[in-house]
Amino acid sequence: MARESTRALSEDLMRDGTTRRRILLGATGIIATFVLWHLVTTRFHLVSQLSLPSPEAVLERIFVLTSTEYLGETLWGHALASIKVVLLAWALAGVIGVLLGIGVTWNRVIRNLALPIFQLLRSVSPIAWIPIALVWLGIDDSARIFIVFIAAVVPWTVNTMAAVASVDPVLIRAAKTLGAGRRTLPEVVLPACLPTLLAGARIALGNAWTALIAAELLAASAGLGFVALNSSRVLDTPTMLAAMFTIGILGVIFSMGMLHIAKLLTPWTRS
Repeated sequence: MARESTRALSEDLMRDGTTRRRILLGATGIIATFVLWHLVTTRFHLVSQLSLPSPEAVLERIFVLTSTEYLGETLWGHALASIKVVLLAWALAGVIGVLLGIGVTWNRVIRNLALPIFQLLRSVSPIAWIPIALVWLGIDDSARIFIVFIAAVVPWTVNTMAAVASVDPVLIRAAKTLGAGRRTLPEVVLPACLPTLLAGARIALGNAWTALIAAELLAASAGLGFVALNSSRVLDTPTMLAAMFTIGILGVIFSMGMLHIAKLLTPWTRS
């Protein structure tokens, strides 16, 4: 017992050390990037402020936009408009993708009916759906939700299929032998494939965020992509970079949030 406790403590210390080292290296890279950016734009003036504003100018613009409206909304308002569309479409894609993935893997009839259509449509880029979304739905939120849904439903479905198919058949047969019957799927299969499902959810969220920004470049009246596009048209580079910086920060927050949720729900997968 004492030996196992010592080993567990040693593993925790090694994991903490690795995490600290990773954070330190990441912080060093970010700081170095900003220092280089400052030197190139402010110190040595190697590029014009029109092409690449200084980091100070971009941060100042972010601060201004948080309290001043730009195209009808503050930066927070545009960010919330983007987040609302992403989360709604991502959740809808999760429901459809998980059900479709389970059905295709678990039921032969559904597999023969749905899988060929899914394989055909998954090859079409979400960006290619933008023109038809504009024709069908206009430029309101429904068009963006449609584009983001298309981008997110593929990884949701593919990872669900892989997760269900990876469950050990011996485990399934044992559950049925013990009388699980129809409860085999919810009580045995889904808990066993939860880590893969969460990995698919994280990938789908990343795809959704990327697709939303692309959709906002063509079909939006609010959102961070909308801000980036319109500011670029009038050569307002600080505002454009402020929107891009906000997009990146929110993407990192989404990714880290999904990792944290995965660790909470599946602690046995920690390395």
